Amino acid sequence: MKTFKASQELIDILLTYGFVEDTHINYPEHAARLKADPYDPSHMKRHFVFKGTREKLHFDYVNMYLPTGGNTMSFTTDELKSLIAFCRLSATDRTALTDERYQALSIPEIISDVKRHPYIYSKSVYKRAKLQFEKIPDIN
Repeated sequence: MKTFKASQELIDILLTYGFVEDTHINYPEHAARLKADPYDPSHMKRHFVFKGTREKLHFDYVNMYLPTGGNTMSFTTDELKSLIAFCRLSATDRTALTDERYQALSIPEIISDVKRHPYIYSKSVYKRAKLQFEKIPDIN
């Protein structure tokens, strides 16, 4: 399984799947440097928001801060798909999942929980999360 770190490749994928960069608002000095120099995660910050939501993804150099809290230095393919699927859910569904202590990268965990215990995990929000996850084609 491929791993994605803070890079231009990851940014291109995020932009393709609905994120919008707003680095110029949050980090104007880093946005100005991006106009002159190629992106270097070791020396530049980036900031993204998912269209139509308040879900934000923050690249603090090589650390990536998630919409539901927490941070990571890399995403697996499934985690990246989970992040995109989570952001595509309605605000109500995102809130319901975070109230159940799931995070933006937890949709694969939800899918396995539902398969193991279908009667316990019968909420329709789990089904909608699974459906959103499965709608996203494999990311290479």
